Amino acid sequence: MNGSGGNGKRVAMLCTADLRGGAAIVTYRLMEALRSEGVDARMVVAEKLSQSPWVSTVSERRFKVAKVAERGEIFLRNDFDRHDLWKVSTARFGCGITSHPWVREADVVILSWVNQGLVSLADLRRLHRMGKRLIWVMHDMWCATGICHHATNCRAYTATCCGCPLLHNHHPDRRDLSTAVQRRKAALYAQVPITFVPVSNWLADRCRESTLLRNAPLVTIHNPFPVGNFTPTPTLTREQLGLPADAPLILFAAARLDDPIKNLPLTIATLNRFAPNAALPGAASTVGTVPSAIARGSESSPSPVAIFCGALRNPQALEGLRIPYLHLGSVTDPARMAAIFAHASAVLSTSVRETLPGTLIEGMAAGATPVTTGHGGQPDIIDHGIDGYIAPPSTPIAELPALLASYLLQAITHPFPREAQHEAVVRRFNPATIARRFMQLMH
Repeated sequence: MNGSGGNGKRVAMLCTADLRGGAAIVTYRLMEALRSEGVDARMVVAEKLSQSPWVSTVSERRFKVAKVAERGEIFLRNDFDRHDLWKVSTARFGCGITSHPWVREADVVILSWVNQGLVSLADLRRLHRMGKRLIWVMHDMWCATGICHHATNCRAYTATCCGCPLLHNHHPDRRDLSTAVQRRKAALYAQVPITFVPVSNWLADRCRESTLLRNAPLVTIHNPFPVGNFTPTPTLTREQLGLPADAPLILFAAARLDDPIKNLPLTIATLNRFAPNAALPGAASTVGTVPSAIARGSESSPSPVAIFCGALRNPQALEGLRIPYLHLGSVTDPARMAAIFAHASAVLSTSVRETLPGTLIEGMAAGATPVTTGHGGQPDIIDHGIDGYIAPPSTPIAELPALLASYLLQAITHPFPREAQHEAVVRRFNPATIARRFMQLMH
C-alpha cells in the first residue's frame, strides 16, 4: 500500500464481498469515494465480483472452513433446526484476515459486513495489538445485540440477551448462546477502542438503547451514493427496457423480493388496492382525495403497472397480485436499473426493518417519489410530504395497505419535480462529503 496522498493513511476495508448485497455495494462506493479524495483505500473480501485492482480476496478455503464452523455451531445449538439459521452470527471463527498483506500494512481498518466467517472477535483483538485504528460501519444491529442482525420487536438487547427468539432449542438449562456472545462483545469493546459508525440515525438510536453500545463512540455517517450515475431523464426508452408504453409505473426492487424482511405480502396488499373491485384509497386518506380514473384506468389515464426487479426464491410469490405487473428478474446492469428508476412514478418499500434503504435513494436520484413504511432510517432519506411519503411507525398493520396506496396515488397524480428529487439526494449523500467525514475519523 502506498500511504501518499489524501490524509496519508493506508486504509483496509473489510467486507464479505465487493458487489453482492447492499452492504458490499455501499462499502465499494465508499472505497471509491475515499480514493477520489486521495486516500489509499483498498478492500479485502471473501468474494470478488468487480475487476478493481483495489480489491483483494482472502483464502477461499479458510473462509469456507470458518463459515461452515460458525453455521455448524449455531445449527448444533439450535437443535439441528435450519429455521432462522442465517439471521444470527457469533463471530467465533475467522479466516485469518490479519495475515493479509493489505491488512498488515494498513494504518486504519474499516469493518463493514464481516460476519459468517470473515472476521472473528479474536481477530479484532489482534488488529488492535497490531496498532490498527478500528472503525466499524454498521449496516444492521449486530454490533449492538447478542447474536441477531435485526432485533425486530425483541428488546432484550437493551438489557441482557437471553432465550433468543431466533434460536429454537428447548433447553433453557443450557448456557445461552446469545448471552455468551453478548458478554464476549462487552469484554472486547471494553478493551479495544472501536469507533462505531451507524449509517442512519434510526440505527444510532438503537445503539444508544443497547447495553453494549450506549456509552460507545458513535458517529452517524450515511452511505455515499453515486449521484452522477442516476438522472431524472431516462437514458433508455421504455421500449428498450420492455416497459409498458404509457402506464404509471410503481417500482419494487430488492436483491431478493421475497426475503421476509422486505415484506412482499404488504406490497401485494398495497398494490391490490388498485385492483378493479378494491376500495379506492383517498377519501379518508391523510393526503386527500384523488381521481378514481387513475386507480381504475381509462383511455386517458391508464391504470398503474407494478414493476418488480429482483430474484424470487418462491416462483409463486406474486400470484396474489391483482393488477398488471412485470417481473424483470435480477437487473445486474447498473445503467439499465437507473433507467428503470427514471421511468417510475414511485418506488415502494414495505420492509419490516431497513437501516438505510438504498432503493429509495436510487429512486429519488432518478426523480421518482419514494413511498415507504417508517420502520428504519427512512427519515434520513425523505422529508415526509416534501419529497416522499413515510407511513408512521405507529400505523396499525391493517391500515397500512390503504395508507400506502393513497401515498402512491398522490405520487402519480401530484408528482414532485423530478430534478428536485435528484438534488435532495445530492445534498444528503454526496460521496465527497461523506468521504471527508471518514477522513476526519481517521486522525
